[in-house]
Parts: sequence; C-alpha cells; structure tokens
Amino acid sequence: MKRAYIAAIGLMLILAMAWMIATRGRRQQQAFPGTPQVRITISKETTYITEPLREDGYVDYLAALNQIASKGVTPENNAAVPFLKAMGPAAIDKGQRETYFKMLGVAPLPEKGDYFVPLDKYAKRPTPAKKHAVWLSDEVDAVLEEQKHQAATRPWSKKEFPVLAGWLAANEKPLIAVVEASKRPRRYDPLTAPDAYVMAILLPVAKQYREVARALAARAMLRAGEGKMEEAWQDLLACHRLARLAGQGPTTVEFLVGFIVDGAACDGDQGLLQRAQFTAAKSLKMRNDLAGLPPMPKMIDKIDPGERFSWLDSVRAVIQNKDGGLLDTTSLDFSGNPKSTTSPLSPASRAAIDGNQVALMVNSWLDRMVDAYCRPSRAKRLAALGQIDRDLNKALVEAGSWKTLARAAVLTGTQELTSRTTGILLATVALPAISAYAVDEDRPAMQFELTKLGFALAAYRADHGSYPAKLAELAPKYAPEIPKDLFNDADLHYKPEGKGYLLYSVGINGKDDGGKGIFDCKAGERWDDISIRAEK
Repeated sequence: MKRAYIAAIGLMLILAMAWMIATRGRRQQQAFPGTPQVRITISKETTYITEPLREDGYVDYLAALNQIASKGVTPENNAAVPFLKAMGPAAIDKGQRETYFKMLGVAPLPEKGDYFVPLDKYAKRPTPAKKHAVWLSDEVDAVLEEQKHQAATRPWSKKEFPVLAGWLAANEKPLIAVVEASKRPRRYDPLTAPDAYVMAILLPVAKQYREVARALAARAMLRAGEGKMEEAWQDLLACHRLARLAGQGPTTVEFLVGFIVDGAACDGDQGLLQRAQFTAAKSLKMRNDLAGLPPMPKMIDKIDPGERFSWLDSVRAVIQNKDGGLLDTTSLDFSGNPKSTTSPLSPASRAAIDGNQVALMVNSWLDRMVDAYCRPSRAKRLAALGQIDRDLNKALVEAGSWKTLARAAVLTGTQELTSRTTGILLATVALPAISAYAVDEDRPAMQFELTKLGFALAAYRADHGSYPAKLAELAPKYAPEIPKDLFNDADLHYKPEGKGYLLYSVGINGKDDGGKGIFDCKAGERWDDISIRAEK
C-alpha cells in the first residue's frame, strides 16, 4: 500500500512536470507560431538578459548589443556618419546597406564619390601615362608598404616618397572629413551578422580605421618634414581621437583596432620627438593634449556585454546547428591538445544538449574572467587568469575527448555528460583568447605613458639645455607624477645617453632587455622592451 502511494505521488509529480513543460511549449508557440520549443530558459541566470527576443523565442543578443552601443547616439554626435561619408559605402555588403544606413539614421551614400582611396588601389590606378590599371608586383607592393611604415614614423619629403605624397594629395578631402569626424564624442557602427549570430558579426568599417590612421600619421610626418609642426600635431591628435572612437564598440575586435590606431599615433608622436625641437611651452601643451584625451576602452567592458553575449548566443547556435561549425573545427585528444580537423558533433549530439546547463557553465566561466580582470594589479590579474586556464584544461581532460562526446550522445542517461562537455569546449574556444587580451591592453597603454613622458622630457630639455639625470626631476612641473612600469610595478628604466636618453619598460616578459624590443630580435631572441629614445 505504501509503495502504491509513493508510486501515485511520483506519477502525479511526473504529470505535473509534463503539464508545466507542455504549457511552456504552448506559450512559446503562441508567442512565436510555427517555431520549435525554446531549449534554454529565458532568465538572468541562464541567458543573462531576458529581452529582446528573436522570432524563434531565444534572446536576440545582436539586437541587444545594438541597443547598448547606440544608446545616446544621434546622427549629429556619431563620428561614424562623417567617417562613412569620407570612406564611402564600398566596405558594406550591398545586401546590408539599406539596413545599415537605416540603423545609422541617415540616407544611403551613393556608390561613387570623392571617397578615400587605399594606397594599393591608388598605385594601381590608370594615369595619362598608362591608360589601363597596372597590377603591382609583390616586390613593388612590399616596397610601398615599407615606405608607408617609414613615412608614418619619421619626418619625410615629397621627393623621398613621391608615390606616397601623391596618395595623400589625392585623399586630401576625405582626410579633412576624417579629422572632423574624430572631433565627435561618440561612434556607433551598426552590428550586423548572418542569421543574427553574434559570433559572425560583420565589422566592415573596422579595418578602415587602421588604414586611415596610417594615412594621417604619414601626412603628419610629411608636414613635420616641411616644418608645419602644428598641422602635423593636429593630424596625430586626430589619430589618437580616432583610436578612442574605434574602441567604443562593444566587440573585442573594435577594442583591438582602437589600440592599433593609438599605437600608430604614438609612433608618429615619437617620430616628432626624434627629429623636432619644441619650446618648453609647446612640449608641455602637447603632453597635456595627450593627457586630456578620453581614456582608452578597457577589456573588462568588452567581456560584459560583448563577449558574454557572443558566447551565450553560441549556446543557442550550437543547439540549433547554426554555429557554422564552431565546435567542429578542431578535435581534441584526452589531454586537450588539437588532434584532427573533424568532429562527430552530429545533430543527435546537439539534440541531447541541455541548453540551460551549458549556459550556466558559460556564465560561470565568464564570471571568473570578469573577476580576474577586476584584480587591482597586473600580477594578480595574470595569476587569476592563469588559474582559470589551468582549471579549464583540467576540466577538459576530465571530460574527455570528442570521442567521449560522441558516445555520450547515443547512450542512455548521458545528457549531463554531453552538456558538460559542450560547455567546457565552448569555454576552451572562448577563454584563452580573452586571456590574451590582457597583454593587448597593457602594452599600448604603456607605450602611451612613455610617449607622454617623452614630451615632458622635451619640455625639460628646452628649459635646461639638457635632459634630467633622473625622471623624478620632471615632477611636478613637467609631469604631475612619474608612472610605474605596468609590467612589474617598478620604476621605469631611464638612462641619459650623450645628448639624448633611453626610456623603456621591461615589457611583457618582465625582464630588462636593455631597451631592446620585438623589432630588434634576431633568431632565437625574445626581447620585448617598450622604449622611446632621443638621440639629440
């Protein structure tokens, strides 16, 4: 009798659970007719946000990112609007242009116009001397690239690099528009992606920021070679402003582009310091101009929301078999090492995945990543990130290989194992790249601090006729304070050399390489100091 009573209670619970599931399914069908049941509970614990929703009932993370990135942005304060007017619509897929410009709140641009021309296309253009465009050989193309690098890092003349001078002259109007765009406070470029899949976001304009920054830096150095120092400085400041605008986007790609652009601007700054002499007042103004720029974006702001939304959306995409083979590109052996280029994650495997369990796992790993990035020092941040890597590798080894996942999908009662393995594999794809961004964030930040000190040193020299014996002599008149080395929290290395100096950070490896950096390395050498040198 007792057993029958327990069995009856159990049956009632099962029926109740079945009713709840069916009711949730009916509500889903009513909200989105003709769509399958959502396999991830919409809640702050699993999906992190609960709206907006896609037509299939899952969270629309792409729309959420667009809402966040565009908040407070108007066509009047958005740098993307004049920037696109300078660059033209060519980078934007024709099928996306109508939607793209509608999201920007402006009319679509015409196909042809007085738009910026990249160096490779300029060099291949038809001229009166050659009626047809000529494709450059690899050797000539490499020479032009090397010239462009030199032109962006030191003063030069039109006679020295005539093709580059012609290229800059041809782009005069677009560059004027870009400089004006850099003065706007916000930037929002609409985020679009096939099937609204966040991992497949298209960023057609991001690459153009890098190209334009190099053009502005080259023009600055040309103007410096002509003695037009103020005009040169305004071009470099425009580069710094563009870097901060590029980094405003919610994605890590935009974050990295921002630092690349700022690095190009710092290279130009240091080119001026190498060749030009300024008064103390002018040097201090330039230093203060840099100090007054808005701060560069922080990686922590890209983990939430960008990276989190991207990987939570990937849970949905894996379940629906719409992830573009995200987890099928690399098979892993039992030690977590790449083994082959195929994987047995079949539709049956995906059907066995518990989306809630995977989403909770992804959130858990990302919560740890956020906590690591919030640590007060680089050493503590890297220690926390290193522990995450070790824990993730251990979990991966314990879960087993793709072969285990394949078996789990067809054996009875293995949903938990299938889901756990999927969550670990998603984390394995995502987290190492996020950890690497810690380096990408610190290196350019240190270069910027060294550049500001360079202008403070130039001001001191203008007043005293020589550089100081110690950096401490710069404070407080020439620099409010002397920053520490970001990589070891120790004093920066500074050595007066003849009439010049060498100033450097120990770089990522934390070792004093005597000021030698990655571009000084030869076979087998691993120097990575970040330096600024004056040889006057």
